[in-house]
Amino acid sequence: MPRSRLRPSLFFDFDNTLTEGDVLDQLIEEYSCSEAWRDWEQAWLDGRLPARDCLRLQIENLRVSRDQLFARLLRVRIDPAFAEIVEWAKPRQVPVSIVSDSFRQLIVHILDSNGISGVPVFANELRFKGGDRLHPLFPHYDPGFARSANAKARHIGACSDRKIIFAGDGRSDLDAALAADVVFAKSTLARDLDARGVAYYPFETLEPVLVYLETMEAAAVPVP
Repeated sequence: MPRSRLRPSLFFDFDNTLTEGDVLDQLIEEYSCSEAWRDWEQAWLDGRLPARDCLRLQIENLRVSRDQLFARLLRVRIDPAFAEIVEWAKPRQVPVSIVSDSFRQLIVHILDSNGISGVPVFANELRFKGGDRLHPLFPHYDPGFARSANAKARHIGACSDRKIIFAGDGRSDLDAALAADVVFAKSTLARDLDARGVAYYPFETLEPVLVYLETMEAAAVPVP
């Protein structure tokens, strides 16, 4: 069967895809105990530091308690179209997953506070060591995908029997986008795909993703 006719599976980046702005970057800027995070970020952007090492240094440089951090996250709002996409997908048995270089505990807390539950989250892990220290873990790291601390393309590859639809925004999303069948992109990801001549749908909010899904479904139904 052509891949275009396979049942879809939906994958979404989190920061600046489901949210307005990069929440993890905001937390790093707000709670870092020094400005060294900027040098690590630039080293990652320049390709001199793997994403995992950059994130490990940045997270260990934070000084914030669990309660303070989770209270701050209550202010984060999810794109309303994402909840509509999740509701569209449920009765059609279309899987929806989040693949992110952020941390699962933070993402789940934000989703819960926005009334969204039951969406699988493939991300890095965070441990609170007591007081104001945090310890990052990277269970999905793969040196073959060093642009990301979480090998997003591996999660996508596990659904090869479906038409993969992916939405993302950043450098860490490039491998996932290249592994997908249909891509929605903005910001750095859009520029990277342009440079490679890879087709994508532009987006600012997730409304175009919902429109695409509804249009795809309508096109698959024969007109009496």
